[in-house]
Amino acid sequence: MANEIISEEWQPNVHLQALADDFFFVISEPTGAKLKASLQAALMEFQEWTDKHQIEVSTEKSNTMLISRLVSGPRVKWENQIIKRSTSLKYLGVIINNKLNRADHLIKMKIKPTHLH
Repeated sequence: MANEIISEEWQPNVHLQALADDFFFVISEPTGAKLKASLQAALMEFQEWTDKHQIEVSTEKSNTMLISRLVSGPRVKWENQIIKRSTSLKYLGVIINNKLNRADHLIKMKIKPTHLH
């Protein structure tokens, strides 16, 4: 079922990834206004697909992350609920932060083995 939405024709700067029941948008735009427009268009199309297939999106489990020099990016909403913004998130076992460095991932990996003893 996810292949249907992944194979959609997205705008050139919009990419959608999926793994199991997790979906991950990557949107790249040069300005905040263009980012907001692309984001809204992508989310509207994604919402049409989730509605069509009766798929619930958990806003509590959803995150956004802005990787930009912009002071603040657009506020992201799903069905009038604001999606929380994070400075880092975990994707495919790797922690990615908004500075695109490995610091958060390395810290987590260093802490993880100590919990085994």
